Amino acid sequence: MKNPFSNFSTFFLCIIVILLSFTACKKQPPKPVFDLNTPGGEVKAYYYDSIPKTVYYYKVDEKGNKTQEIIGQADYYDNQQQYAGGGYKNGKKEGKWYAFFRDGSVQTEAFYIDGKEHGAYNLYRENGNPVLKAHYNHGNCDGTWYWYNEKGEVTQKIIADKNTVACEYCEKCLKLKIKN
Repeated sequence: MKNPFSNFSTFFLCIIVILLSFTACKKQPPKPVFDLNTPGGEVKAYYYDSIPKTVYYYKVDEKGNKTQEIIGQADYYDNQQQYAGGGYKNGKKEGKWYAFFRDGSVQTEAFYIDGKEHGAYNLYRENGNPVLKAHYNHGNCDGTWYWYNEKGEVTQKIIADKNTVACEYCEKCLKLKIKN
């Protein structure tokens, strides 16, 4: 039986396919919903050298004019890399919001409904390993919360029921802290 790797080009091609499969699996950071070129943007704060720091995005009508309705916000580092951002609906956070490290990798993923965290909430280290994987229900922590060490191993598990303080800052946890 002939060795399939006896031909150098076949071997080289196999190595390339393997390497591409590894790079394709790496989690790519999401593209920000808003960037400095999105229509309707209005800079609200600058860094010392006129670099945008905070930009609000307003709905644009069919004629291309900005309305008074804020549909998003983006905050930037001084290198114009997005720091955080997401959408608004009726003046409140709505939909997916992200925070990023300076290199563009994801620091935080959260989802909002009517201005309150709802659903999965994930916090990451710069190396991509999780710090926290949690869940919110209309602004209150619930479900199982997992805390991770630097290696990405679970170090603590909290079940955020009605009697357990998990996040320490939602309405439910604040009431429990005062009660205790």
